[in-house]
Amino acid sequence: MKSLKPFAPTRTTRRQLLRGAATAACAICLLPAAQAQVDKWPTRSVTIVSPYNPGGTNDVVARLVADRLQKALGQPFVVENKPGAAGIVGSGGVMRAAPDGYTLLSGNNGSMVVQSVVKKPSPYDPATAFTPVAKVADAPNYIAISSTVPADTVGEFIAYTKRNPGKLNYSSAGSGSFGNFMGEYFKQQTGTYIVHIPGRGSASALNEMVAGRIELMIDPLVLNQRNGGRIKVLATTHASRVDAYPDIPTIKESGGPELDITGWFGLFGPANLPREVVDKINGVLQGMASDPEARKMLATAGLVPAHLPGAAFSNLIKEDVKRYDAIQQRARIVVE
Repeated sequence: MKSLKPFAPTRTTRRQLLRGAATAACAICLLPAAQAQVDKWPTRSVTIVSPYNPGGTNDVVARLVADRLQKALGQPFVVENKPGAAGIVGSGGVMRAAPDGYTLLSGNNGSMVVQSVVKKPSPYDPATAFTPVAKVADAPNYIAISSTVPADTVGEFIAYTKRNPGKLNYSSAGSGSFGNFMGEYFKQQTGTYIVHIPGRGSASALNEMVAGRIELMIDPLVLNQRNGGRIKVLATTHASRVDAYPDIPTIKESGGPELDITGWFGLFGPANLPREVVDKINGVLQGMASDPEARKMLATAGLVPAHLPGAAFSNLIKEDVKRYDAIQQRARIVVE
């Protein structure tokens, strides 16, 4: 058997080995520096993207969160509105941002879940394309019917609809909107047949109801007309009565089934956001949930404070995707 000659590196090989060792050493040196940067976060201004126009409910949440984080962490938190494609444009920008904690997203179930299910092809998978930092608030919806319908409870409305299949209409902010999903889910859970007439936003849909051309709408905006005599707000889709409107019963209390879908608002980062950054933000938002002033601001916007930390929030999103996907497939809701 031949004896092996000892390895004698050439000049080129020696250079390569030395270069590789130097690179490894640099990488090891950089690890503590990178960790130190995370530990000190934030050291400069942080952008919170709101993927809608200014003035809406999502904007209210984004600015409240920015204010509380700025006061607690000592750096500017600036809200930047990037509307487009029902929230996809702004959300997609954050998805592609560096996961360093300096670009965050104020999102909701509409932009994160509904659009990921209804758009073909899907723009992103909210369970993997983002880091769910925390849920901030629930967004109860409300079931309203035209005053022309002879019903005063959800149970009576269901019975009336079943006696008149296909003769009643419901509207929403548009095809593929959260209101569209809620309307189809209501039909699936109650065995009713109601025709969807898409609106051009929630306001135009509500105008159609006030004019008597729409019999059903499930949207927070209906509260604006609850005392006008043209519509009747029958129930909230929230699991319990909302403190701001204690006289409005739940769907179950009003004779209908439990609808286990509630809108929500929360904070996200790009995928792989450092755990230390997530924990810092969560600590602030958990305290905000019990702050009377913050709770009052959310209630004024029709929201219910409901803090949920990252892991639990991520599980909620995964369950929502499954639920919305099932609704979408049965109702065949598709938006190109």
